[in-house]
Amino acid sequence: MREGGFGALEAVGMAITALAAQAVIRGLLNQDSELLWGIFDWVPGGLAGRVTLLGSIALVATVLGGWAHTHRESDAGRAGDAGEIRCRETA
Repeated sequence: MREGGFGALEAVGMAITALAAQAVIRGLLNQDSELLWGIFDWVPGGLAGRVTLLGSIALVATVLGGWAHTHRESDAGRAGDAGEIRCRETA
């Protein structure tokens, strides 16, 4: 995968994490609200089942975004890494 693909995967992972985590928090604090406009009303277990599913989605998206971030960084080099630049001594 190219660097742009890792960057896109990282961005998608962050966006899904933000949406799912917000829905989990909102579902825990306001139990009468619909989670993500009722998209997950089909999940069995009521509110607990929906919150568990959204928490799992947030966790998977976080891990996926982190994986893409580390792979993108390893190809491009990390900040502070000297890489191939070495100090040359002049005689």
